[in-house]
Amino acid sequence: MASPEKSNFSEYIYIGIGTNLGDRMANIRQVIEELTLIGIEVRRTASIYETKAWGFESENLFLNTVFECVSSLKPMNCLKALQFVEKKMGRKKTLAEGYESRIIDLDILLFKDQQIQLPELTIPHSYITERQFVIAPMHELCGSFYFHSLGANFDQLKSKFENTDFPFVVHNAPLVNE
Repeated sequence: MASPEKSNFSEYIYIGIGTNLGDRMANIRQVIEELTLIGIEVRRTASIYETKAWGFESENLFLNTVFECVSSLKPMNCLKALQFVEKKMGRKKTLAEGYESRIIDLDILLFKDQQIQLPELTIPHSYITERQFVIAPMHELCGSFYFHSLGANFDQLKSKFENTDFPFVVHNAPLVNE
């Protein structure tokens, strides 16, 4: 794991990206451009992982990654900005509840090591510790850095997935590095 010099991981925003419709790699690349336009700078990206759908059945495999970002946006404004990007890129929610295939899904995983509990926003993300497709890329970016908001580091969280047969394949090298 390459870390930025003099890094303080607790000052970053970590955004989870998932896509299983259309040109998935192009979708991920477009997110970087779109985030830049709305004031969220992508500093580093983890590798991209190809996985089965989580929480629902789909014939289309997902590409998942995590971006390490900086921004002056407050948490709720960041959420609204991510929802704007999703909509701009063509995400359409057809289910009132549950999961479905999507062109893009953007989740705030961690926000500057804060804890936030609002009806529309929970940070750390509610399922951050249960999704291997989040833990693996977060481990690449943060490794043993202890997040107070999680009460753990990603070395610890990754170890709970070591012996599973979950189909988890690194798909591509990082897109952005400092």
